[in-house]
Amino acid sequence: MNPNLIPALDPAGLPGPPWLFHVLLVFTFFLHMLFMNLTLGGTLLAAVAHFGGGGRREDPRGALAGRLMAVNSYGISLTITTGIAPLLFIQVLYQPYFYTATILIAGAWLAMLLLLTLGYYSAYVYKFRGAPARGEGGGLWLVASAVMFLLIAMVHVAVHLLHSQPERWADFASGAACVLTDPTYFPRLLHFVLAGIGFAGLVAAWWAVRQARAGAEVELNTAIASYTWKWVLWATVLQVVDGFVLLLLLPRPLLIGFMQGGAATMIPLTLAILLGIGLLVMIARVTNPVASPGVVSGTLWAMVLTIAVMSITRHQLRVLSLAPATTLSEPVVAPQWFNFSLWVVLLLAGLATVGCMVRRVLTSPASGADAA
Repeated sequence: MNPNLIPALDPAGLPGPPWLFHVLLVFTFFLHMLFMNLTLGGTLLAAVAHFGGGGRREDPRGALAGRLMAVNSYGISLTITTGIAPLLFIQVLYQPYFYTATILIAGAWLAMLLLLTLGYYSAYVYKFRGAPARGEGGGLWLVASAVMFLLIAMVHVAVHLLHSQPERWADFASGAACVLTDPTYFPRLLHFVLAGIGFAGLVAAWWAVRQARAGAEVELNTAIASYTWKWVLWATVLQVVDGFVLLLLLPRPLLIGFMQGGAATMIPLTLAILLGIGLLVMIARVTNPVASPGVVSGTLWAMVLTIAVMSITRHQLRVLSLAPATTLSEPVVAPQWFNFSLWVVLLLAGLATVGCMVRRVLTSPASGADAA
C-alpha cells in the first residue's frame, strides 16, 4: 500500500473519543438497515408478486404488492432519513478513505440522487396510478422502482469495498467498473438483496397473520402469509449459503486477523452464524403461519437480532481491512460535548417520533384495499 495515496486527516480532529463514534456508527447503521430492507426487499418482492398475480389487486399476490408499496410510503422516507447518521459517522471516522472512494466512482455516486428520485417517484406512481388504486396495471412503474433501488444498493456496495481497500486504489483508478471484479462484490450484494427480501417478506407475513387472527379478511391474509412465508424460507436458505461463500472469499489476511481478534470478533461472528441457522430451522418448522403466530413473531424478532449482530460483524471487518492504513496516523481528539449532547437529544426525539408513527399505523391502520 502506498501511503502517499491516502489523504491527510482532518486537522480539526474527532469531536469525541473514537470508540463512541464506532458504537454510534453500528447502532445507526442497524436502524438504517431495518428500513433499507423494507425498501429494497419490499420493492423487489412486490414486483414479483404483482406479475405473479397477473397485475390484479384482487389476487392475493397483487394485494401483497399493494401492501408492500403502501409500507414503502413510509419505508423509503425512513430509509433516507436513517441513512444520514451512519453516513456522517463514516465521514467522521474514515473521512480520507470514504471521500476517496466516492471520488473514484464519482459518476455513480452522484447518480444516486437521480436514481433515488426516480425510484421514489415510480413507487408513488404505481401506488396511485397502478393496481393499488385502479385494480390492475402499473407493473412497469414497480419494476422501474425496484431497479432504481437495486442500482443504489450496487453503488453502496462498491463504495464500501473501495473505501475499505486503499491498497487497491491504484487499480480502481483505471475505471469504476474494476470494482465489479472484486470476488466479494456480488456475494456482498446478494447478501443485502436476500436479507431485504427475507425481512420484507417476514414483516408482510407477520402482518397478514396478525390480521387473519383478528378475523380481518381471513382467506386473503392466510394466502398472503403462506405465499410470503415461502419467500422468507428460500431467501433465508440462499442467504445462509451466500454468507458462507462470502466468508470463504474474504482475503486470507483479513480472515486470520478476524480469527485472532479473540472474543470481540469471534462471538458476534459465531452468534450471527447460529442465528442464521436457527432462523432457518424456525422458518422450516412452520407450514401454516396463521396457525403459529408465536413462531412468526419470534422469527421476526430473531431476524431483527440477526441484522443487529451482522451490523457489528460488518463493521469489524471494515476496521480490520483498514487497520494497515489507520495505524499509520492517529487522529487528534477534540471533544465537543455540547454538540454531541444536542445530537443525542434530537436522536431520541426522532426515534420517539418514529415509534409513535409505527404504533399508530399498527393500532389504527388506514381502511381500504390498499391499506398496509
